Amino acid sequence: MLQAAADSQYGIPTRCLCGSRIINEVRGKEEYDTLPGKRFFTCKNYEDDGLHCRHPWVFAVQEETERLTKRVKESEEYIFMVGKLSKQIEKLEEQVQELTVNVHVLEKLCID
Repeated sequence: MLQAAADSQYGIPTRCLCGSRIINEVRGKEEYDTLPGKRFFTCKNYEDDGLHCRHPWVFAVQEETERLTKRVKESEEYIFMVGKLSKQIEKLEEQVQELTVNVHVLEKLCID
């Protein structure tokens, strides 16, 4: 259970371990009238017993940004590979065409 709790603290949570939905919580201080305070992704039924999710907004967004950046880099690599593979396919198609012509020439020589 603790491993699941640790894994649930990565990125922007969608559900709490208890199954409840996640809400955006803003904890402000009374002395600030302009600053919104600290933001959290918090379980609707949050209790400080370690079984509910409460993740700082800044960390969650940073982790999610890192995850998405990694996915973009992987996608760039795939796109680059597709370009290379399409060039290789064109070369192979040319070779197949040349070999087909050679086979026809050899068939004519053998038959005649």
